[in-house]
Amino acid sequence: MVDYDAAVAAVQDPNADPILLAKIAYENPEFGANVAVNPRCYPGLKRWIAEFGDDRARETLAQYGFTAEAFGGPVQDQEAPAQAAQRAAEQAQQPATQAAFKEPVATNPYGFTAEQALTTTDQMQIAQIAQYAPELRACIARNPNTYPALIEWLGQLGDPAINAALASRQ
Repeated sequence: MVDYDAAVAAVQDPNADPILLAKIAYENPEFGANVAVNPRCYPGLKRWIAEFGDDRARETLAQYGFTAEAFGGPVQDQEAPAQAAQRAAEQAQQPATQAAFKEPVATNPYGFTAEQALTTTDQMQIAQIAQYAPELRACIARNPNTYPALIEWLGQLGDPAINAALASRQ
């Protein structure tokens, strides 16, 4: 268990270990809001806090536009890789009219655009778009420069548009 003084120091440290932040959010719910605004708080942790955190933490995230619904709804059990590949293959065989991509409307306050999400080669920018512009995740999934770990994470979200974009990569 993380002691109180160590937790206070970690949530204020802009270089805190993200794993430690997750442990603090889990063991000390009263620090959820502080963990959520730490720059090292990753999207999955924000999603968890948005769903399971205390009221103050959820309100803090909502002020930044992060809610459980914004991250794809409640956390669900992960599909086995074989099942995910099977589902992606089935979706790839759907008629072309269903596979046609609609250009998403960028609604994020950070100025990220669909064009950036589709074409950028900057891995840090790709990660930031995935984190701060959830409406552009399908575009990130279509970007050939998106790194494998992010592709895997996107596949776990269960979003039909993202799954179709991932299937089109193959």
